[in-house]
Amino acid sequence: MIINALIPLRDGSVRIKNKNFKVLKKKLLYKIVLDEALKSKKISKVFVATNNNKIKSYNKKMIIFPRSKKSESNTAQTETVVREFLLKNNCDFLILIQATNPFLKKKHLDEAIKKITTNKNYDSLVSVVNTKFLLWKKFKENCKPQNYLLSKRPRSQDIKNNQLIENGSFYIFKRKNFLKSNNRLHGNITYFKMPKQSLFEIDEKEDLRIVRDIL
Repeated sequence: MIINALIPLRDGSVRIKNKNFKVLKKKLLYKIVLDEALKSKKISKVFVATNNNKIKSYNKKMIIFPRSKKSESNTAQTETVVREFLLKNNCDFLILIQATNPFLKKKHLDEAIKKITTNKNYDSLVSVVNTKFLLWKKFKENCKPQNYLLSKRPRSQDIKNNQLIENGSFYIFKRKNFLKSNNRLHGNITYFKMPKQSLFEIDEKEDLRIVRDIL
């Protein structure tokens, strides 16, 4: 079974300049997740999709995948570069890893790979964090609760432990299924729970300050 990982890196970043090259704990952001993926013996190869000439391969499992200008634009979805990659590279499963979540560990990848590859009922997997938040949706200056009734406000200890938040760390799916659906999540979707701090994905400057404090 061939299991590859893909880490898309884009030069431009609207909210944080050179985000992937920010230093956290004396290591570049993208290298934190890259090194964890390279440690996994379950992953055959780790591809870094980029056109940045500063990024060089430093491990026999690491391969640079040149991405197109189309997939590197500010408006392009990640699915664009995933499709480009899968049309040129064969594998059974692909792990899409986002460099913006530095809480990823080798053990998370290995356990998630085991979960989806040993159960034929699962088509794709998403990394999540368990939560008991009371969620609200805003409508201009008004808001309404989304997961509870105002007339039956639950106590925190009574909230069912079945709410999940996507943390943007990684996704796993079959190559053939992605090429049919053109979506990283499809079919019968399962999940892999990560620690609560992994909820802080780095998208904005405030996220970067929070993650640095946690680390």
